[in-house]
Amino acid sequence: MGNIINDRPDMVLLEALQTDSAISVAELAEKVALSPSACHRRIKAFEQTGIIAGYSARLDPRKLGLTVEVFVEITLTSQSREAMDRFERAVADFDDILECHLMSGSADYLLRVAAADLAHYDSIHRDCLARLPGVSAMRSSFSLRRIKQMRGYPLRRMPDTSL
Repeated sequence: MGNIINDRPDMVLLEALQTDSAISVAELAEKVALSPSACHRRIKAFEQTGIIAGYSARLDPRKLGLTVEVFVEITLTSQSREAMDRFERAVADFDDILECHLMSGSADYLLRVAAADLAHYDSIHRDCLARLPGVSAMRSSFSLRRIKQMRGYPLRRMPDTSL
């Protein structure tokens, strides 16, 4: 599927939505210097092509009592398709696993988990992570402090690919 980001208004529109997805179409139209109907058409096109994959609120984990962020490197006993599929299906069943990435390098997967404290992480480790199939090694690294949080993709710095 080709990229439908055609011009500067598209970039500004997507950046504005990444910053605040609750912004009104009228406000967006003003920011990108388009009519509200043209702005709405572009948003719908981005949704239909999957460039806009959805909308959500960004929650503050600390305000939710989740003060410990953990990155868990997982190595499987086998890298067979069946073993990896089984592991990935199991990961999908655990809400405590926030993200899972298939990796290159020494670990097969990298998981991100948030917990209230070390006791809570111990519970997640015992009740969730230890139940994942085919794991031969698990290494947890604790984030001491978040320096920068993702707020969106850097659209203006993307290479020109004949958009």
